[in-house]
Amino acid sequence: MLSFLGRSLVQKTVTLLFVMVISFAMVHLAPGEPSQVDPLNPKFTREVVERFRQQFHLDKPLSQQFLLFYKDLFTGKSVSWKDGRPVLGKIYERFLNSLPLFLVGTLITWTLSFPVGIQAAIRRGSVYDRVTTFLAYLLISIPGFFFAYILIILVVNGLHVPVIGMRTFGLGHAGLLTRFMDRVWHMVLPAILGATGGIAVLSRYVRNQMLEVEGQDYVRTARAKGLPEEQVHYKHALRNALLPFVTMFGLVLPGLIGGSVIIESIFSWPGIGRMAYEAILARDYPVIITVNFVSAILVLLGTLLSDILYMLADPRIKL
Repeated sequence: MLSFLGRSLVQKTVTLLFVMVISFAMVHLAPGEPSQVDPLNPKFTREVVERFRQQFHLDKPLSQQFLLFYKDLFTGKSVSWKDGRPVLGKIYERFLNSLPLFLVGTLITWTLSFPVGIQAAIRRGSVYDRVTTFLAYLLISIPGFFFAYILIILVVNGLHVPVIGMRTFGLGHAGLLTRFMDRVWHMVLPAILGATGGIAVLSRYVRNQMLEVEGQDYVRTARAKGLPEEQVHYKHALRNALLPFVTMFGLVLPGLIGGSVIIESIFSWPGIGRMAYEAILARDYPVIITVNFVSAILVLLGTLLSDILYMLADPRIKL
């Protein structure tokens, strides 16, 4: 186990170094600099631009910029070019905003997908199977932003309650319970929107995996021995059908950033995905590179978690 973890950590550290170099080079090789975002702004005089370039090491070779950037980042000195705030502080604040939304959406997705997919496989060809299949493909086909607007219109017109942002304006001095329930309410629609697509896709995977396992010889043998159907489905088939999803579970971590951009933009949720999108528009290089660095760490942590879970589930698996 320790040797496995050691080899895995070495591999992922090397991968992270490659990601750091490639992402830094790609961002800086893109045309334009922050000082060129608004060339008609009279504040961007030649002296100001030159002072800006010296302050952020843009007048040095790219290799030195790389070393100086990560030195500033790891020592907490890296600041946003847009507002001058420390990059790590901005990302941490937005990370805390996105985390509950991500956890609730993931919990809904994984809690509902498995019962729906398993029952669809067990009742293959039935009305239940056809209805869930139709709904799954319908949810997959509808664009997320369109489904979001339908939900917003239905909720606002039907319940006459605010759904945009993280809190209701004017409740800043309300009691703790009122503010907590207000935050929970604002989280409902974004979490449901984030979970619907995941439920549609994951339940289809569960159904197909169960159908594949149900056709294996050992399942037919268990059924031929006269075992009850529930025991055949939930003891012999389900345990083996769940094995591929152990790997998928670790890979949900990167969705904390990449999967939240559209939802956070639609609902004006001040999360990390929306901040990354705004940083790209403003060419805020320190924020872009740092978010990419955090995203790479989440991906590598997710794959490490998947490797560990897969090895625990199937001891025959070795790195």
